Amino acid sequence: MMNSLRNQLNVQIYSKLAAAMSASGVVGADPSVILSLHLPGLYVVPNLDRNSQKTKYYVSNALDGVLACNWNAIKKPGKVSDIYKSILDGKQTPLVKLTEEQEEILNEANSFLFWVDGSPTEKYQKYLDEQMKYLEALDNFEASLATEKNGGDKVPEKINQDLRNAEASWKKNGYKYDVEIAIENIRQYESLEPAIFWKKLQDKFSKYTECFDIQSEFQVVEANPPYEHWFQEFGWSDFKFDSLDFDNQRQSGSVGFDISACCSCPDVLSEPNSQVGPISIFGSALFEEEIKFDDENFLLTCKLRRIEIVRPWLDINVFHSRAWRWSPASVSYGVSIASGGDIAGRILPTGVMPVLPMTAILARDVNIYWKSNKGISHIKEGLEKKLDLNIGPFRISRAIIKEEHRIYQPDPQIIGYISTILPKSPNPEPTLPWPLGEKKSDIWP
Repeated sequence: MMNSLRNQLNVQIYSKLAAAMSASGVVGADPSVILSLHLPGLYVVPNLDRNSQKTKYYVSNALDGVLACNWNAIKKPGKVSDIYKSILDGKQTPLVKLTEEQEEILNEANSFLFWVDGSPTEKYQKYLDEQMKYLEALDNFEASLATEKNGGDKVPEKINQDLRNAEASWKKNGYKYDVEIAIENIRQYESLEPAIFWKKLQDKFSKYTECFDIQSEFQVVEANPPYEHWFQEFGWSDFKFDSLDFDNQRQSGSVGFDISACCSCPDVLSEPNSQVGPISIFGSALFEEEIKFDDENFLLTCKLRRIEIVRPWLDINVFHSRAWRWSPASVSYGVSIASGGDIAGRILPTGVMPVLPMTAILARDVNIYWKSNKGISHIKEGLEKKLDLNIGPFRISRAIIKEEHRIYQPDPQIIGYISTILPKSPNPEPTLPWPLGEKKSDIWP
């Protein structure tokens, strides 16, 4: 554990958020996901015109960034769409073809999940809707379970029952078994018909390429729920962090990597940014003296919502497929998209895109109860001077001092992302029949 109470608070808030979001990075948890937090969060502009091309451009670019393999949400160069396009343009495929039986299985799976225009069928859409309800119930359960493990109240029976009901509804009403069989069949067979598979991906990428103004070309990135529903009252889970969590929360496995061997990640993973603390002020010497954090008199509560990132032009199976490699003529030849990794196993993923952000975490109604008079007075002074303040990932520069010891920040903000750790990619299967090297011409042109 880090010596500074300031850094301990960041680590413990992160660790409980990771546990609440099923991304704890410990043995027994899903090893393929990592939570990355903005330190501090980013305010979301509400009530933009959903039909405006400017809104589509704003949301798409905000959700198309590449993240480093870090518990801080550190942006890497480029966009997800740029890296994906480099694969579409620079891949080489094996000389293979599906059997009639495999082709029939693949066609049935595609028909079950997608209409001709590529949009989800009613059953697949129901699966996605029921999945969101299940994840909301799971977040409430995991947050309550973490509180119980840290010495707080036991998980309420209603939360247990809500989770059971959501899981049962996902299985029954969301056609979970049938959908996941179809997804697996597509993953297994689709890339083994290269000409059709890659042509479809190219067409889909072009379909979702749009322009804003004259020169601002972008790939459409959507969200579930869509942007206009982000601010509605339903769909939120509850989160709290108090002194028991500060003392007892098990540290996430995503914290404290030694990343000296990682060629693609900034060397900041083992220590948070020095400006990040219980209270950070940017561009001011007001708080050069560190505020003493009194963990016995601290409580933070807020509402959290998952925003699933939907890239209609991207097929994640491309990163899992072993039926492509870089063409020797490609400008990307030799580039590692991802090395693969395991957070719980302490295997750090590297590459130009080691993780793929799948979910954005939206927070609102942040309430902070803190009986430290010095802390509250410093925050009040900072707010009066319109300074940028944050406690962990929660930006509070627009906060209101509601009572003597209470701070209230209602504005919605993106505080981080849940990403999937990509497998090794490219990772071509050597037993497939690959094209032989082409003979070079000695004549120009």
